[in-house]
Amino acid sequence: MVLERIIEAAELNKDDVVLEIGTGLGILTAELAKRAKKVVSVDVDQDMIDISRQVLKDFDNVELVKADFLKWKDAPRRVFTKIIGNLPYYITAPIVEKIFGLQDKPEIAVLMLQKEVAQRMAANPGSKQYGSFSVFVQFHAEVELFSLVSKSSFIPWPEVSSAIVVLSPHKTPRYKVKDEKLFFDIVHKAFQQRRKKLRNSLKDFKLENAGVDLNKRPEQLSIEDFAALSNFF
Repeated sequence: MVLERIIEAAELNKDDVVLEIGTGLGILTAELAKRAKKVVSVDVDQDMIDISRQVLKDFDNVELVKADFLKWKDAPRRVFTKIIGNLPYYITAPIVEKIFGLQDKPEIAVLMLQKEVAQRMAANPGSKQYGSFSVFVQFHAEVELFSLVSKSSFIPWPEVSSAIVVLSPHKTPRYKVKDEKLFFDIVHKAFQQRRKKLRNSLKDFKLENAGVDLNKRPEQLSIEDFAALSNFF
């Protein structure tokens, strides 16, 4: 079952304070509450909150919050050891960005996503899936593509397949970058023209002596290579 795989990936213990993004019917919330110290579950839909409140009435360690996670102003003031969520494709990137932006980062975030998005997160240099989003996520966290989830796991079947990803945010920066904004500006500029060689797509940055082969295309560069380019500039 998908629920069991999410629970397995989360490696919960009785000291965990869990943030759940998207309460739904409260079924997963209940399983989290059985294993964690506390669960704070955020959902934008009042109907889902009302339904789950009945499902979860016997748990005294669950806090239900009606809010859009992206606009939830209380998030930065809370400390969560684990974050768990089933994320719609169209808001995956901003939610991941908000998780990485928390001052107190979780130990891990277990996210169920559209399979193609999960594959982009975990993609290695040289693969077709590798792009600016891959660099962004891997710059901030270790990424594990934990499990693929087939359409038949859901009723009714969704239009897309899903996957469970485990993100382990870096507590201290892993890559030495002098100017993070410049770093990502270079990454985005390069991948905007991913079929072009770097000497063409990044010609405005004057990077001839940066120690990186500018005859390569962006998908051939590691994060360390992009860091070298931005630090040189």
